[in-house]
Parts: sequence; C-alpha cells; structure tokens
Amino acid sequence: MSNASRVRLTGLLAVAALALSGGVAGDLPAIGGAFRSAPATTAPRLLALPSPALPVDPAPVASASASAAPSPAPPEVTEPPPPVVDGVARTNVASAHSPQTLALLSSAPATMPPPADAGALGVDVADYQHPNGAAIDWSRVAAAGYKFAFIKATEGDYYKNPYYVSDLAQAKAAGLYVTGYHFAVPNVSGGASQADYAVQNGDYTADGRTLPLALDIEYNPYGPECYGLSGAGMVSWLSAFISEVRRLTGQLPIIYTTADWWHTCTGDSTAFSADPLWVAGYRSGGPPMPAGWASWTFWQFTSQGTVPGITGDVDVSYFLSGAVRLLAPGNQQDAPGTAIQLQVTSLTATAGQVYTAAGLPPGLAINGDGLITGTISAAASGTYGVTVTATNPSGGAGSVSFTWTVTASQPSASPSSSASPSSSPSPSSASPSSSASPASPASPAPSASPSPSPSPSPSPSATPSLSPSASSSASASSAGTGSPAAAAAPSASG
Repeated sequence: MSNASRVRLTGLLAVAALALSGGVAGDLPAIGGAFRSAPATTAPRLLALPSPALPVDPAPVASASASAAPSPAPPEVTEPPPPVVDGVARTNVASAHSPQTLALLSSAPATMPPPADAGALGVDVADYQHPNGAAIDWSRVAAAGYKFAFIKATEGDYYKNPYYVSDLAQAKAAGLYVTGYHFAVPNVSGGASQADYAVQNGDYTADGRTLPLALDIEYNPYGPECYGLSGAGMVSWLSAFISEVRRLTGQLPIIYTTADWWHTCTGDSTAFSADPLWVAGYRSGGPPMPAGWASWTFWQFTSQGTVPGITGDVDVSYFLSGAVRLLAPGNQQDAPGTAIQLQVTSLTATAGQVYTAAGLPPGLAINGDGLITGTISAAASGTYGVTVTATNPSGGAGSVSFTWTVTASQPSASPSSSASPSSSPSPSSASPSSSASPASPASPAPSASPSPSPSPSPSPSATPSLSPSASSSASASSAGTGSPAAAAAPSASG
C-alpha cells in the first residue's frame, strides 16, 4: 500500500501497535525501548516504539556557521510507473499487502497484551519503505531486538522488488533470519509458473540463516476477491505452487493469509496444514485462524509499528514461542578425514531445547546445542541422509533433513552448496499432507549475497535483549513437522 493509502486508512481506523508490558514469559523484549499499555479507559491511539538511545558524536562542532549549514537534500528518485498486465495497472506492487488486509491489521485497540504463546518479534517490508530511495538501516532494526524479516520479493509474474536483493543481504549481515515472500496473483498465470518466478528471483539458499520462501495469498487488490477462481480452482493453484517450491528448494513454503480470505476463497480447505502458517489479523488473545491449522507459526498483528531504522509504518509479527523452526544448512560434501564444525540453527530456540541427529557420516556427532563436530572417518564414503531434530521443554519439536556426501576428492568449495533446481526431482504430490516431509528435493545453489555476520551487540542500556541466546537461531512451528526423509533425500519439515 502506498504511504498515501496508509494515511487514509489511519484516518478511518483507530489504531494501536505493539503494546507490551515488560515482555512475555521472558521471551519478548521491550523492543527499541519499551512497550507501553494504555489504561483501559484510554481512547485508541497509535503507540509508537521509541528508538534506542544513540551514541553522541564526541567530535566538537567546528563552528556555529558550519553547524547551521543545511544538509544537502538527497537526490530525487523517480519511481517507475506501475506495470500494466492484462490491461490492469498493478498499482499495489510497492505495497507489502493488500489494502483490505492492512485495514484489518490497523484495527487493533490501544491496549493489546500479547498472548502467552507470543515469542520473538519480526518485521515485513516492501518497496514503499524506501521513500525517495532511502535505505533501511538493518543494524538498527536488529539492535532494537527484532529477530526475523520477511521481504517482499515478487508479485505475480511481472514484478521484482528493486530493493529486495540489498535488503536481504543487509538484513542477514545484521544478524536477522530472513526470507522473501511472493504476492500471489492467481489469475495472471498458473501456480507452478509463479513458483518458478518466485524462486528464480527470491535468492533462496539453504545457509542456516534463510527461512523458507513465503507465499502471500490474500485479497485481490485489482479486482474480485478470489481472483475469479472457484474454491476448487484456488486449491488447485495453491497445490501447484507449493509442490513446485518444494521441488526447487526442499522446503514447504510458509503460507501468509487471513481466516476470512481462506474461508471465502478456498472453501476452508484443510489440505495445507503441513505448511507453516503466517496469519494476519487482530483478535485479543490470538488471531482468527484459517481452517486446517491447529496453531500459527507467525502472527502478523499490526501494520502500524514504528521500528528504528525503517521509514514509516511497519508490519510486525510474532513468532510462536513454543514452536521449533530449524533452518536448512544445505547439502554438504566433504572428503574423508575432513574436520567438521557445522551449526544447525533455529529461530529463537528456548532454554532447554535439545538437538539430536540421525544418519551422520561416521566420525561426526552433534551436541545438545546443535553443533556438529568431529572428523569424518577415513573409511567413510557415499551419501548419508542426515536428519537433525530439536525438542523444547514444552514438547514442541522440529526437524530438518539434508544429504552429506563423502567423496575421495574434495570439491573446490567445502562444504558444497545445495544442488541446483534443474537437477531436482519432480514433485512427489500436488497437495502435501500434514504428515508428509518433502520428498527428495534438492535446494537451489546459494546466491552471491554476502555471508551473514551478526552486527555488534548494542549496549544493554540502549537495547533490551531477548531471552533466547544470540547463538540460537531460526526455528519453526511444531505444526507441520514432517517425518525424516529417506537417505540421500534432502528435506526440511514444517
């Protein structure tokens, strides 16, 4: 949505964002300062998150005249006109979501205590958060305590966010767990075709820092709510998209939607409960749930957040505190006798989360924190199907599978990255069941984006910390966790 549209929405709706009082069960920080809850009698109003204290430049001002000199204005950036597809100007491409969804997210009352199962916080951004070409300061976003970011990458088969590649790389470098999301427009092309477009332009790489690609399927900004498809037609489109993404990346995509849209446009389909759910909407104590999911993995609860480092209103989501989302480290390839240190990461792992592994090459072992170490046995050879599982004290579990090939000749880059999509096997099915794990897909080759290096930790006085340790990483909902893949079949379960 454009900034002007957002202003119109806030003029119609009383909004409030991110009201917390000191965190939830020790998992939620006072992001960028503190969440404040207004008294119950207070009229709804926007609650902004204050920016963290910034260090003062110790350098003295050279002169009064120098300090008074105005800064040069940034060069004007001319935005290209919206693409026109099938005779329709696609004016919503720079927006994060549809106007209808953003209106729902703007309707939260001023006092919204988070549910008991709310965990870490993250953002999602799009082109419009770069007014006049302004950059997002991802180091400030991370310093304010946010742990993950969804970045709009593509829409339909006609739009690529020009800021996506730089935002993805910079957010990773700042220490966030990130992924791109695809805004689906089902009436312009088929599900498999849009999945190919999304993966090709989403820079997905199984690097232990990237969440599965997300599919944003919601209200049509350009016409009929369900894009002119019947419930059965929409389910078929979704099945084709999900199967193709799974084939290309080895991951079931995250599904972003609302309960109302899902009911209206899929007929309350329950065919996709294996996919992690990113639900949008407001209801005190938890979001309205679409059919098929017992729980959410991510809950986008406001479109009116104020986040240090990002211009304008920001969509903010919770991650489910009891969920376990492991991130695929990618397929590995090493020679016998190679010393190994490979960390399997998870999103905001809770205290007491324990890792186990099956299928490791001889000579390797995993510790309870998810670090695989050892020296591959000189006698080892062949391909090993490895499955790493993490379980938290509340009983939530998640797993990720990948292959580890041991060969006599060491490749030039070790460990190797995942196989390219062109070598991937065909989809196992069009509509994954809630118990199935991805079947033998190979992840695409990593992009050229720089490897992440978390930003320096801010001072405790400026930025509160999350209870999950910084060494813990991205984890997923226990809902949708699949069974281990067969040996030599890389996969990542929900």
